[in-house]
Amino acid sequence: MRLDLPDASLVYEDCGDTGGGEPLVFLHGSLCADWLTPMARELTGFRCVVIHRAGYGRSEDRTSGGAGVPAQAAHCAAVLERCGIPRVHLVGHSAGADVALHLAHDRPELVASLVLLEPALPRAAGEPASAAMPNAIAAARAGAWEAAFDAFLTWVCGPGVRGLLADRLGQEGLTAAVGTSRHFFTRESTAFADWDFGAPQFSAVRAPVLLVVGGGGDRLGTPHRARAASIAAHLPHAETVVVDGLTHAMPLEDPVRMAAVVRGFVARHPLTGSAG
Repeated sequence: MRLDLPDASLVYEDCGDTGGGEPLVFLHGSLCADWLTPMARELTGFRCVVIHRAGYGRSEDRTSGGAGVPAQAAHCAAVLERCGIPRVHLVGHSAGADVALHLAHDRPELVASLVLLEPALPRAAGEPASAAMPNAIAAARAGAWEAAFDAFLTWVCGPGVRGLLADRLGQEGLTAAVGTSRHFFTRESTAFADWDFGAPQFSAVRAPVLLVVGGGGDRLGTPHRARAASIAAHLPHAETVVVDGLTHAMPLEDPVRMAAVVRGFVARHPLTGSAG
Protein backbone atom coordinates (compact mmCIF):
# COMPACT_ATOMS: atom_id res chain seq x y z
CA MET A 1 0.00 0.00 0.00
CA ARG A 2 1.16 3.52 -0.69
CA LEU A 3 0.32 6.87 0.88
CA ASP A 4 1.33 10.05 -0.95
CA LEU A 5 2.07 13.08 1.20
CA PRO A 6 3.50 16.50 0.24
CA ASP A 7 6.98 15.61 1.57
CA ALA A 8 7.03 11.82 1.17
CA SER A 9 5.52 8.84 -0.60
CA LEU A 10 5.23 6.03 1.95
CA VAL A 11 4.87 2.31 1.39
CA TYR A 12 3.42 0.27 4.23
CA GLU A 13 2.08 -3.21 4.81
CA ASP A 14 -1.12 -3.70 6.82
CA CYS A 15 -1.33 -7.38 7.64
CA GLY A 16 -1.92 -9.97 10.32
CA ASP A 17 -5.20 -10.07 12.20
CA THR A 18 -6.87 -7.01 10.68
CA GLY A 19 -10.26 -8.15 11.95
CA GLY A 20 -9.67 -7.97 15.67
CA GLY A 21 -6.01 -8.08 16.67
CA GLU A 22 -4.57 -5.16 18.60
CA PRO A 23 -2.55 -2.95 16.23
CA LEU A 24 1.23 -2.88 16.29
CA VAL A 25 3.10 -0.33 14.19
CA PHE A 26 6.74 -1.01 13.30
CA LEU A 27 9.25 1.78 12.62
CA HIS A 28 12.58 0.43 11.40
CA GLY A 29 16.08 1.70 11.98
CA SER A 30 18.39 3.34 9.46
CA LEU A 31 20.08 1.73 6.45
CA CYS A 32 17.51 -1.07 6.02
CA ALA A 33 13.72 -0.97 5.62
CA ASP A 34 13.26 -4.55 6.84
CA TRP A 35 15.02 -4.63 10.22
CA LEU A 36 11.68 -5.43 11.87
CA THR A 37 9.90 -7.42 9.17
CA PRO A 38 10.90 -10.95 10.35
CA MET A 39 9.92 -10.06 13.92
CA ALA A 40 6.57 -8.67 12.77
CA ARG A 41 5.82 -11.99 11.05
CA GLU A 42 6.22 -13.76 14.39
CA LEU A 43 3.60 -11.60 16.07
CA THR A 44 0.55 -13.57 15.04
CA GLY A 45 -2.76 -12.48 16.50
CA PHE A 46 -1.95 -8.79 16.08
CA ARG A 47 -2.73 -6.33 13.31
CA CYS A 48 0.77 -5.43 12.12
CA VAL A 49 1.51 -2.24 10.17
CA VAL A 50 5.08 -2.21 8.86
CA ILE A 51 6.07 1.21 7.51
CA HIS A 52 8.97 1.89 5.18
CA ARG A 53 10.20 5.24 6.46
CA ALA A 54 10.85 8.05 3.97
CA GLY A 55 13.91 7.28 1.85
CA TYR A 56 13.96 3.53 2.58
CA GLY A 57 12.63 0.50 0.76
CA ARG A 58 10.04 1.67 -1.75
CA SER A 59 9.24 4.88 0.14
CA GLU A 60 10.40 8.25 -1.16
CA ASP A 61 11.74 11.25 0.72
CA ARG A 62 10.61 14.33 -1.21
CA THR A 63 12.31 16.91 1.01
CA SER A 64 15.41 18.85 0.02
CA GLY A 65 17.42 18.03 3.14
CA GLY A 66 15.94 14.80 4.45
CA ALA A 67 12.86 14.22 6.59
CA GLY A 68 13.67 14.73 10.27
CA VAL A 69 12.17 13.09 13.34
CA PRO A 70 9.09 15.38 13.70
CA ALA A 71 8.23 14.98 10.02
CA GLN A 72 8.52 11.21 10.19
CA ALA A 73 6.34 11.10 13.31
CA ALA A 74 3.73 13.01 11.31
CA HIS A 75 4.13 10.46 8.50
CA CYS A 76 3.34 7.66 10.94
CA ALA A 77 0.25 9.50 12.17
CA ALA A 78 -0.91 9.91 8.57
CA VAL A 79 -0.55 6.16 7.94
CA LEU A 80 -2.60 5.43 11.06
CA GLU A 81 -5.32 7.78 9.82
CA ARG A 82 -5.32 6.07 6.42
CA CYS A 83 -5.63 2.67 8.12
CA GLY A 84 -8.41 3.87 10.39
CA ILE A 85 -6.43 3.00 13.52
CA PRO A 86 -7.13 5.39 16.42
CA ARG A 87 -4.63 3.96 18.93
CA VAL A 88 -1.60 1.68 18.63
CA HIS A 89 1.36 0.00 20.22
CA LEU A 90 4.53 1.39 18.63
CA VAL A 91 7.64 -0.75 18.09
CA GLY A 92 10.65 1.30 17.02
CA HIS A 93 14.25 0.28 16.37
CA SER A 94 17.19 2.71 16.48
CA ALA A 95 16.19 5.82 14.48
CA GLY A 96 12.67 4.40 14.26
CA ALA A 97 12.54 4.37 18.07
CA ASP A 98 13.21 8.11 18.02
CA VAL A 99 10.30 8.60 15.62
CA ALA A 100 8.06 6.52 17.91
CA LEU A 101 9.12 8.54 20.95
CA HIS A 102 8.41 11.81 19.17
CA LEU A 103 4.96 10.63 18.09
CA ALA A 104 4.16 9.72 21.71
CA HIS A 105 5.03 13.32 22.60
CA ASP A 106 3.21 15.02 19.73
CA ARG A 107 0.15 12.78 19.55
CA PRO A 108 -0.24 11.02 22.92
CA GLU A 109 -3.80 10.03 22.12
CA LEU A 110 -2.49 7.71 19.38
CA VAL A 111 0.03 5.77 21.47
CA ALA A 112 -0.97 3.03 23.92
CA SER A 113 2.58 1.78 24.53
CA LEU A 114 6.14 2.08 23.26
CA VAL A 115 8.71 -0.68 22.73
CA LEU A 116 12.00 1.04 21.92
CA LEU A 117 14.85 -1.16 20.69
CA GLU A 118 18.11 0.72 21.30
CA PRO A 119 17.05 4.28 20.39
CA ALA A 120 19.63 6.05 18.27
CA LEU A 121 19.19 9.39 20.04
CA PRO A 122 19.43 11.45 22.21
CA ARG A 123 23.11 10.93 23.00
CA ALA A 124 24.08 10.35 26.61
CA ALA A 125 26.72 12.14 28.66
CA GLY A 126 29.74 9.93 29.14
CA GLU A 127 28.73 7.35 26.55
CA PRO A 128 31.50 5.22 24.99
CA ALA A 129 33.44 7.05 22.29
CA SER A 130 34.16 5.48 18.91
CA ALA A 131 35.72 6.58 15.64
CA ALA A 132 33.37 4.32 13.67
CA MET A 133 30.76 6.94 12.79
CA PRO A 134 33.29 9.65 11.82
CA ASN A 135 35.11 7.06 9.71
CA ALA A 136 31.85 6.02 8.08
CA ILE A 137 30.92 9.62 7.30
CA ALA A 138 34.39 10.25 5.84
CA ALA A 139 34.05 7.17 3.63
CA ALA A 140 30.59 8.27 2.51
CA ARG A 141 31.85 11.72 1.59
CA ALA A 142 34.48 10.03 -0.56
CA GLY A 143 31.76 7.99 -2.27
CA ALA A 144 32.97 4.73 -0.70
CA TRP A 145 29.48 3.55 0.23
CA GLU A 146 30.43 -0.07 0.91
CA ALA A 147 33.17 1.04 3.32
CA ALA A 148 30.82 3.48 5.04
CA PHE A 149 28.18 0.78 5.43
CA ASP A 150 30.69 -1.68 6.88
CA ALA A 151 32.29 0.82 9.26
CA PHE A 152 29.01 1.84 10.83
CA LEU A 153 27.12 -1.47 10.97
CA THR A 154 30.11 -3.56 12.02
CA TRP A 155 30.54 -1.23 14.99
CA VAL A 156 26.94 -1.46 16.22
CA CYS A 157 26.08 -5.00 15.07
CA GLY A 158 29.36 -6.91 14.94
CA PRO A 159 31.49 -8.26 12.09
CA GLY A 160 28.87 -10.77 10.90
CA VAL A 161 26.22 -8.20 10.02
CA ARG A 162 26.46 -8.67 6.25
CA GLY A 163 25.92 -12.40 6.61
CA LEU A 164 23.04 -11.79 8.99
CA LEU A 165 21.29 -9.46 6.56
CA ALA A 166 21.76 -11.90 3.71
CA ASP A 167 20.51 -14.84 5.79
CA ARG A 168 17.38 -13.09 7.04
CA LEU A 169 16.52 -10.88 4.06
CA GLY A 170 18.27 -12.55 1.14
CA GLN A 171 21.04 -11.16 -1.02
CA GLU A 172 18.58 -8.66 -2.46
CA GLY A 173 17.86 -7.39 1.04
CA LEU A 174 21.55 -6.89 1.74
CA THR A 175 22.05 -5.10 -1.58
CA ALA A 176 19.08 -2.83 -0.86
CA ALA A 177 20.48 -1.97 2.58
CA VAL A 178 23.85 -1.00 1.12
CA GLY A 179 22.05 1.09 -1.52
CA THR A 180 19.91 3.01 0.95
CA SER A 181 22.92 3.70 3.14
CA ARG A 182 23.48 6.66 0.83
CA HIS A 183 20.23 8.18 2.11
CA PHE A 184 21.33 7.67 5.71
CA PHE A 185 24.80 9.14 5.33
CA THR A 186 23.91 12.07 3.06
CA ARG A 187 20.45 13.09 4.29
CA GLU A 188 18.90 11.37 7.27
CA SER A 189 21.85 11.51 9.66
CA THR A 190 22.02 15.28 9.19
CA ALA A 191 18.25 15.77 9.52
CA PHE A 192 18.09 13.65 12.69
CA ALA A 193 21.02 15.54 14.24
CA ASP A 194 18.74 18.59 14.46
CA TRP A 195 16.25 16.75 16.68
CA ASP A 196 15.75 18.55 19.98
CA PHE A 197 14.20 16.25 22.58
CA GLY A 198 15.05 16.97 26.19
CA ALA A 199 13.51 17.02 29.65
CA PRO A 200 10.41 19.09 28.72
CA GLN A 201 9.58 16.73 25.85
CA PHE A 202 10.23 13.58 27.86
CA SER A 203 7.93 14.83 30.63
CA ALA A 204 5.03 14.82 28.17
CA VAL A 205 5.44 11.11 27.30
CA ARG A 206 2.82 9.27 29.34
CA ALA A 207 2.54 5.96 27.49
CA PRO A 208 4.11 2.85 29.07
CA VAL A 209 7.65 2.42 27.71
CA LEU A 210 9.87 -0.63 27.38
CA LEU A 211 13.53 0.10 26.58
CA VAL A 212 15.30 -2.92 25.09
CA VAL A 213 19.10 -3.12 25.07
CA GLY A 214 21.31 -5.77 23.48
CA GLY A 215 23.81 -7.21 25.96
CA GLY A 216 26.25 -7.85 23.14
CA GLY A 217 26.69 -4.12 22.66
CA ASP A 218 28.94 -3.95 25.72
CA ARG A 219 31.43 -6.18 23.93
CA LEU A 220 31.32 -3.96 20.84
CA GLY A 221 31.58 -0.71 22.81
CA THR A 222 28.32 0.74 21.48
CA PRO A 223 26.60 3.67 23.24
CA HIS A 224 23.10 2.22 23.36
CA ARG A 225 23.09 1.00 26.95
CA ALA A 226 24.15 4.47 28.10
CA ARG A 227 21.56 6.13 25.86
CA ALA A 228 18.79 3.85 27.14
CA ALA A 229 19.81 4.60 30.72
CA SER A 230 19.70 8.33 30.01
CA ILE A 231 16.21 8.01 28.51
CA ALA A 232 15.08 5.93 31.48
CA ALA A 233 16.27 8.65 33.84
CA HIS A 234 13.82 11.02 32.12
CA LEU A 235 11.01 8.45 32.09
CA PRO A 236 10.65 7.02 35.60
CA HIS A 237 7.73 4.87 34.47
CA ALA A 238 9.86 3.14 31.80
CA GLU A 239 11.06 -0.44 32.10
CA THR A 240 14.39 -1.65 30.74
CA VAL A 241 15.26 -5.17 29.63
CA VAL A 242 18.68 -6.38 28.49
CA VAL A 243 18.64 -9.26 26.00
CA ASP A 244 21.83 -11.22 26.53
CA GLY A 245 23.97 -12.07 23.54
CA LEU A 246 22.20 -9.79 21.06
CA THR A 247 23.44 -6.57 19.48
CA HIS A 248 21.89 -3.58 17.76
CA ALA A 249 20.77 -6.05 15.08
CA MET A 250 18.57 -7.83 17.65
CA PRO A 251 15.34 -7.95 15.59
CA LEU A 252 17.16 -9.88 12.86
CA GLU A 253 19.45 -11.89 15.15
CA ASP A 254 16.54 -13.49 17.01
CA PRO A 255 13.13 -12.40 15.70
CA VAL A 256 11.33 -15.09 17.71
CA ARG A 257 12.86 -13.98 20.99
CA MET A 258 12.27 -10.32 20.25
CA ALA A 259 8.65 -10.98 19.26
CA ALA A 260 8.18 -12.65 22.64
CA VAL A 261 9.54 -9.54 24.37
CA VAL A 262 7.09 -7.33 22.46
CA ARG A 263 4.17 -9.69 23.03
CA GLY A 264 4.78 -9.88 26.77
CA PHE A 265 4.95 -6.11 27.22
CA VAL A 266 1.95 -5.32 25.04
CA ALA A 267 -0.13 -7.97 26.83
CA ARG A 268 0.33 -6.00 30.06
CA HIS A 269 -0.84 -2.78 28.41
CA PRO A 270 -3.90 -3.67 26.32
CA LEU A 271 -5.74 -0.98 24.39
CA THR A 272 -8.87 -1.50 26.44
CA GLY A 273 -8.61 0.70 29.48
CA SER A 274 -5.44 2.42 28.11
CA ALA A 275 -6.28 6.07 27.59
CA GLY A 276 -2.78 7.48 28.06
